[in-house]
Amino acid sequence: MVQEKIRFWQENYTVSWEDTTLDNHLSITALNRFLLQAAINHAEHLGFGFTDTSKQDLSWVLLRINLQINRLPSWKEKFDVVTWPSRVKAITAFREFEVSGEKGEILCVATSEWSVINLKTRRPQRMSSLGDMINHLSDNVSLDSPFFKLNPKLEFEELFSVKVRYTDIDMNGHANAGKYFDWLSDAIYEISGTNDVAFVSFNYFHECLLGDTLAVERSTDVPGFIRGVKTGEKKMAFWAKVVLR
Repeated sequence: MVQEKIRFWQENYTVSWEDTTLDNHLSITALNRFLLQAAINHAEHLGFGFTDTSKQDLSWVLLRINLQINRLPSWKEKFDVVTWPSRVKAITAFREFEVSGEKGEILCVATSEWSVINLKTRRPQRMSSLGDMINHLSDNVSLDSPFFKLNPKLEFEELFSVKVRYTDIDMNGHANAGKYFDWLSDAIYEISGTNDVAFVSFNYFHECLLGDTLAVERSTDVPGFIRGVKTGEKKMAFWAKVVLR
């Protein structure tokens, strides 16, 4: 008997102690981790997760994510994550998220864009390489905010530097997506003394590999613009637009 595939995937979570920030709510790093875990599990269920793609030396890579945060749950609070794949372009695909609280209120919505890379060449592949993925798409879009583009003329100043360590690396051989949110959270707190974020537009640009050093910087021209630059190669690793509450 063929298992029926679930188009809208739901997972239930509880905020644990290690998921919280100084002010007793879920950190944006933990939020990002829960979203990505739900995405990974759903892709596995649909048959185009890492278990299947790795047989072709392929793997998903998150390119960018927009998060609109109404409220972050507190320690011990239960919440649900619903995720589904939506649009597909030639070499990228989109996935949506909706986070709701115990009483059904919408805590967060997010949209994300992904590519599939060849693990040997590190080059993006066409979405057609994933077979019937198009049969599992939905027209529903959770957050219709455009991904922003960083103005190259903006001036930045360094906040701190970090070195990519062994524990930052995932099975794709680069720093995992959540680690970037750690760096972003530290930058936000250093700038504002809070992590009470209403909106984040985050762009992953260049891979961070074991031993890389990054300078995490803020814009001196426009508040809320933060980036990470690989100091050895002078390449942009990430940039983000942050709106505080």
